[in-house]
Amino acid sequence: MQKFNIYHSLQWLSVPCGFCCCFLGASIPYISGIIHLEIIENFDITDVQAAWAGSLFNSMLMLSCPVGSLLANTFSCRVCIMTGSVVGLIGFVLTSLTENIYIIYVTYGLIAGTSQSLIYTGVLVSVGYYFDKGRSIATGMVVNGCGVAMLALPPIMQQCVSSFGIHGTFRLIGAAFFQCAVFGALMRPNNVEMNRKMENKTKNTKELYDNQCVRLGKSVRNSLSTLGNVEFFLFCLSTFCWNVSFNISYLYFPKYFKTNGVSKLDVSYLISATGIGNICGRYLIGLAASDHEIDSRLLFFGQFSLIGIFTLFLPFLKSFTIQFVYMTAFGLYTGSVWILQTVILVELVSLSNLASGFGIVMFCGGFGQLAVPLLAEILENDNHDNVPDIDLPKAFAVSGSLYILSAILCALTARKSSSKYSSVTNLSHGDEKKKTNDIELNDDLEMELFIEKR
Repeated sequence: MQKFNIYHSLQWLSVPCGFCCCFLGASIPYISGIIHLEIIENFDITDVQAAWAGSLFNSMLMLSCPVGSLLANTFSCRVCIMTGSVVGLIGFVLTSLTENIYIIYVTYGLIAGTSQSLIYTGVLVSVGYYFDKGRSIATGMVVNGCGVAMLALPPIMQQCVSSFGIHGTFRLIGAAFFQCAVFGALMRPNNVEMNRKMENKTKNTKELYDNQCVRLGKSVRNSLSTLGNVEFFLFCLSTFCWNVSFNISYLYFPKYFKTNGVSKLDVSYLISATGIGNICGRYLIGLAASDHEIDSRLLFFGQFSLIGIFTLFLPFLKSFTIQFVYMTAFGLYTGSVWILQTVILVELVSLSNLASGFGIVMFCGGFGQLAVPLLAEILENDNHDNVPDIDLPKAFAVSGSLYILSAILCALTARKSSSKYSSVTNLSHGDEKKKTNDIELNDDLEMELFIEKR
């Protein structure tokens, strides 16, 4: 039976503080479609121009992760979170003061987009430092802040837009980001962070520079060797595809439902339905993925194949009740992708190369988010006012197809035989069972160590 440590109050304080930071500072991408719709209606711009703003904002969560890691390692996680909250406040306030879309690309897309990455990275690393046992449980409690935000924020955001307009809403979002500074300040550096800073101070500059060069060289070599893996390359393509679809979904769900006669308030309830499915999906897939008899690639293939098929039929779903069911299923089947992504990466590139592989995959996902405006430009047509606008049925047809393609590409990575099976093919029949059990035990211990580190 697993033995849990009783942690002091300061450690447990990091959990609710991290939860609040995820709720306030790392969940805006899930309501970016509502902001996208308001930008189109309040600014004299085309759909493609507005799509660049939302895509830049969403992609920076992945693309700027190295910046957050650098801040957390150089100073502390608390500094990283507080910096992100201040940067978010500046970005959203500046966005509220302009009506120039090109300035919005910088203030909303780049500055505010980077801030959410700083907050999210600082929170996860801080919680990881505080807990040596039960780390996965604590991390799960923290990141559920994003799932709760998906459920609660869309109606709140719609009410804010109706009451204060898009400019006032940007100021309110900036204020919410700034509240993360309060919660980040409560997440004091623990002994691990303080010892690391003391060790860095005792090293002279030349030794520190040489060590950084050595680590960089090893990281580059690991990355190059990882890229040479065909199955990993297929998984990168799979990640790129589902991120394109994912960004299409969250950017254009509100606009699509509104054009089909759904009121803005009801649209917000439909977006909230993804939060219900997301919370349930993370819990259920987390249980399923922990069973070694269930292939994580099979789960990934099943989830994205189903949601791809459902998305292809989205233009035929006219009833509000059926649309609500679809959005709940969407959250259910896409919310747990981060759990499966990490498990599959460990199987593809090994635990020792996980950091390099994860960084590459995140960059592929970020560029997938950025591909949406280019796709919107290809799919645009003239509406009844002769204004270029995206063809939404075609966009969701492409989105559904890319979900299915992502599932197929991930399934193709199963061609790589697992190390624990390939390593026993030449064993004698008498020793095969014993050595296989030993290898499986080692793999189980390796995965448990990885989960604890997360």
